[in-house]
Amino acid sequence: MESYEYLYAASTVIYIITSIIVVIASILLHNKVKSTATILVLIGSISAFIFNLGDIFLSLIAGRYDVETYIQINAIANIVSGIAYGMFCVGLLLFVVNDLKKGES
Repeated sequence: MESYEYLYAASTVIYIITSIIVVIASILLHNKVKSTATILVLIGSISAFIFNLGDIFLSLIAGRYDVETYIQINAIANIVSGIAYGMFCVGLLLFVVNDLKKGES
């Protein structure tokens, strides 16, 4: 059986780099336009980045337990990450709907 650890490692590195870029873009956006929407975008992107890093470490720790515990920890981490991404998405939607109209007029 072939080992695919290098693929998982590469995808983790790519994911972390792109998450950092999203956080930087969110910081720049919030510095240019201070609104509730950009605050949500910023908080959502930072919390998603933190939770995803935590998910990597939790997976390493949870791997020591039985399969059921590992699945339960993964499910909870996915829910928390989904909430963070949801916050980012709501902020982005609010920004597009409300703040871009202000800039056009």
